[in-house]
Amino acid sequence: MSVKVRFCPSPTGLLHIGTIRTCLYNFLFAKQNNGKIVFRMEDTDKNRSTKKYAENIISGLKNLGIYSDEGIGTDKDENLYYQSNRGEIYKKYLLDLLYSGNAYFCFCTKEELDAKKENNKNNGIAYKYDGKCRPSDNQDSSEIKKYIEESEKRIKNGENATIRLKINKNERIKFNDLVRGDISFNTDDFDDFIIAKSINEPLYNFTVVIDDYEMKISHIIRGEDHITNTPKQILIYKAFNFSLPEFAHLPLILNEDKTKLSKRKNKVSVDDYLSEGYLKEAILNFLFLLGFNTPDEKEIFSLSEMIEVFNLSKVHKGGAVFDMKKLNWINSKYIRDMEFSKFLEYFKEEITFNNIDKDFLKRIAILEKERINKFSDIKDDLFLFEIFDYNIEDIINEKMGVDLNIIKTSLENSLKLINNFDIDYNLDKNIIENNLKEGFIKLINDLDLKNGQVLWPLRYVLSGVDKSPGVFELIWVLGKEESIKRINFALNLLQK
Repeated sequence: MSVKVRFCPSPTGLLHIGTIRTCLYNFLFAKQNNGKIVFRMEDTDKNRSTKKYAENIISGLKNLGIYSDEGIGTDKDENLYYQSNRGEIYKKYLLDLLYSGNAYFCFCTKEELDAKKENNKNNGIAYKYDGKCRPSDNQDSSEIKKYIEESEKRIKNGENATIRLKINKNERIKFNDLVRGDISFNTDDFDDFIIAKSINEPLYNFTVVIDDYEMKISHIIRGEDHITNTPKQILIYKAFNFSLPEFAHLPLILNEDKTKLSKRKNKVSVDDYLSEGYLKEAILNFLFLLGFNTPDEKEIFSLSEMIEVFNLSKVHKGGAVFDMKKLNWINSKYIRDMEFSKFLEYFKEEITFNNIDKDFLKRIAILEKERINKFSDIKDDLFLFEIFDYNIEDIINEKMGVDLNIIKTSLENSLKLINNFDIDYNLDKNIIENNLKEGFIKLINDLDLKNGQVLWPLRYVLSGVDKSPGVFELIWVLGKEESIKRINFALNLLQK
């Protein structure tokens, strides 16, 4: 059997993290099996669906390296893959179902149905449609034709009618979910459910079956929230005598509190993550691991490696928690492994300062490449470019034994040491830092002070913040002139 999968989002919002994971797994499965992936849009929600969102979804996936073999994004017959353009196709199949006697018109009004639902609720009975409008199951073709003509006349005269699927009672329907194993249900759990609001308004469970059949989809890989739709869709397949595809239902992506991932608790649009400086390769890598067990606990994968190792049978059944710490770790790994020239391009995009010395900028980039988790983190280290105002009292630290006198002693002696220190940038960064360390260890011993009494005040005045790189890294990156300038700034504050 040739493998063909589909990705069919509703274009009602920006490209969602969960949507990407579903598409990624479809893409990996198709490529692993020399198959194809189809992109189509379920855009029948006219109030919320927009071309803007459809374009955002497709362009976002292409940017991530996920592309379609057929459908939207191929520049070939793309309009045929928007459900809003497939009305005549759905109408033909609805009529086929009506003329086969497997579906019927229901003229029950909303008010009538609501009253029955309320009555059942008051009596503690689960509501099911009672089949009031269901015609006999023993009609021959001429009787069915007459029934349809009479129904169409009623509709033409102003009555509203939905279309319902006929469900046989007490039948056991089974399917093997490629993630969850055997799943079965009994048709007694269903009523004759509505498949179209009218002949021109088919509903989701109907249109998706027709599209999957017409496009020869072999495997339906989607989120577990669609499990409840699967039995209804299978019943529609059977009503047409269509061959069933294979089904696989992926675990949901969850917030840390195990609730379904939502924008109230997490960013859910991939654009948000990209704008924060997460790399597209890292995002894909992270989503790949959300719900999938790798064979050897390896955690960093290229797209080609994902294709090689992906296996639906290894997908988790339970929900996968969206762990920001894990995403940050993966992204930091990609940043560390990035070529420096490429890193510098990203780095410069985050910098708002002008006329920065080229060598100084390069040193900051070298430092930040080993520190940040995402590129927007650079904004937390703007003190590297210029010192901001602080109060000298902020440096006092009782735990370390740092008072105003110690601050003055520490800074004056640190200033002398740095003044006499030759920072030779032809030497390796680690060599310069080790030489500085040796000098400061001697200074601390000569002053008969503790490490923190000298290094803490110096680190603070070089950065102006509580958390920063180490003292020796700061001196290396800032350079001799800027380090002296910042120490003098603090000493002036002491005199006020």
